[in-house]
Amino acid sequence: MSITQVLTNPNAFFAEKTRTEVEMKTPILIILVIAVLGAINAVIMTQKIMEILPPEASAFAGIGAIAGGIGAFIASIIMWVIYSGVFYAISSILGGEGTFKRVLEVVAYGFIPSIASGIIAIIVMATSFSVENLDLQNPELLQQAIINDPTMRMSMIVGILFTLWSANIWIFGLVHARKLTVKNAAISVLVPVGLYILYTARHFIGA
Repeated sequence: MSITQVLTNPNAFFAEKTRTEVEMKTPILIILVIAVLGAINAVIMTQKIMEILPPEASAFAGIGAIAGGIGAFIASIIMWVIYSGVFYAISSILGGEGTFKRVLEVVAYGFIPSIASGIIAIIVMATSFSVENLDLQNPELLQQAIINDPTMRMSMIVGILFTLWSANIWIFGLVHARKLTVKNAAISVLVPVGLYILYTARHFIGA
C-alpha cells in the first residue's frame, strides 16, 4: 500500500487502510507540508505588497510577512479539522459509522493533491503575480485589482481542479471509514465542497 495509490486508486487504498488501526503520523505530516506551502505562498504575496508601500510603512514588511505566513499555516490545520467535522456530521445523518479520528485520517490523505497545487501556487505567485499597478490607498479597488489579476484567476482555477480531485479521494475514504454507500459518501463530500468552491469563486465569477 503506497501513498501514490491514494491518487490513482483511492477505493483500494482505503479498503486496505481502514482494516488497520488509525495511524496519525502520516496524516499529520501531510497537513504540515500543506501548511508550510500555504505559509510560503502567503509570505511571498505579503512581501510583494509590502514592497510598494510608502517608506514609513515598509519597515513593517517583515512583521507583515511573518503574520501572513503564520495565519496561512494555522488556517491549513483549521481547514483539515473543519472538513473532517463537516464530513463526519453529514455522514452521521446518513447513517455513517466509525470514529472521528478515522475521518481525520482519511481526510488528511485526501489533501495530498493540495501539495501539488500549493507548489504550483508558490511558483506562480513568485514569478507571475505583479503588484506594480495596485492602488493601496483604496482597499476596495485593491481587492478588485487582485481579483482581476490573471495570475490570481489561474491560481483559483488550479485550486478548484485539485479540490475536486481531493473530493474524489474523500468520497472513497468515507465509503470505508464511515461504512457508507458511494452515493451517501458523495453527498457527504460534494455538498460542503461545492459550497466552498462557490464561496471561493464568487468574487471571480462576478468580476
